[in-house]
Amino acid sequence: MKKPNRFPAAIYFSLGTVILLLVSNSVLAQNQSSLEDMRELYQMHTPENFDDGGLISRYVWKNFASFYPHATIARTSALRPLKVATNNAVASFQVTTESGVSSLHDYVNSSPLVDGLIVVAGGNVVYESYPAMEPFERHLGWSITKVIVSTALAALENQGKVDMNMPAEIYVPELNGSQWQGISLRNIANMASGISCLDSDGYQNTESCIYRYEESLGLTAPVNPPTATLENLVNMRRHLPAGEKYEYVSANTFVIGLVVANVTGQPLWLALQDLVWNKIGAEADALMMISPDGTPATHGGISARLRDIARFGQIFTSDSGLGVIDRNYLPDLGLDKGVAFDTAQREALEQIFPSDIPSHAAWQWDMIWPDGAMFKGGYSGQGIFVDPQRDVVIAWYGTDSIEGEQNSLLPIARQLAESALFEN
Repeated sequence: MKKPNRFPAAIYFSLGTVILLLVSNSVLAQNQSSLEDMRELYQMHTPENFDDGGLISRYVWKNFASFYPHATIARTSALRPLKVATNNAVASFQVTTESGVSSLHDYVNSSPLVDGLIVVAGGNVVYESYPAMEPFERHLGWSITKVIVSTALAALENQGKVDMNMPAEIYVPELNGSQWQGISLRNIANMASGISCLDSDGYQNTESCIYRYEESLGLTAPVNPPTATLENLVNMRRHLPAGEKYEYVSANTFVIGLVVANVTGQPLWLALQDLVWNKIGAEADALMMISPDGTPATHGGISARLRDIARFGQIFTSDSGLGVIDRNYLPDLGLDKGVAFDTAQREALEQIFPSDIPSHAAWQWDMIWPDGAMFKGGYSGQGIFVDPQRDVVIAWYGTDSIEGEQNSLLPIARQLAESALFEN
């Protein structure tokens, strides 16, 4: 359950000076304890342990700008309010997890793996809970960043400024002569570049390509000889023909981020501000981690309020596309095509969705179902689930355990969307 506020809303002077002093001393002690806890957590952080899970990771996810350089994705347009229309049936919806059967509300507020959850249906906030953060806090979304970047690319295609069938080097000349040359933007956006830099090789494996890529951004502890991120990218190798297989490669996102920056002539964070953030009516600035030399962590560096992540999801559910993408253009994006999962990937997905397997991935979304629902996950238990057909957006933040256990909100989100709760 969410801890009660440590600070009393008021002190009633009519109770007398003695009680006032007692209360004041108690508050001082509690404040001091809270302050010491935060100082201890801050001092415990290291480049080696920040992503180990548990309390240290949760503190870092909510205070990422305290540890790494950041650029601002400013909110400069008018706020687009989210109407609250609480639906108690959502809170009481019965979910089944590894802990057993419980209501959604009980699961969210008892799980140490959930930091916040919001459910938006029909344009209204029907459920919202923040068991391990405050609504106004930004939280690192990790790879939710990827679909924000890919949506900016989609907006540029919608405007006729990029052609997804063209090879990446047309927009990023530095890739000429590298093994990225000749790979279409579509295959890169669909995580089918064939580049051998798989995230599954291990973020903590100091010899892996993904470690060296994040190391070049200053995100992980320096172990290997320093290289610039672009140099690191150019030296990557291809191990499969492009378009042959869906493989999760964060470097793909870095390439499409370079495309967005080069086509707009702006640093990526300013391009995202113009193409996405100012369109959704965000309530707060977002932040993007950058390396010491100003290179953005395109694959996973955005911190934002949870409500603004939900607003982002509404690009795909609103009739207007919020002005980011022409609603009539959405079918042309190819979200219904993408790259089909192979046998091994389907077998893994069957463990989560026994009779409801997503069919493919596209445009940096991890899973897309035949009915058009989409999911994008982030490291340590972040997620956004969008169901355009049912006009549902579900977004959440989390922190995994030290043992690596993550929350169960993805299958829960799919169950919620498919229930009768949101039928018109």
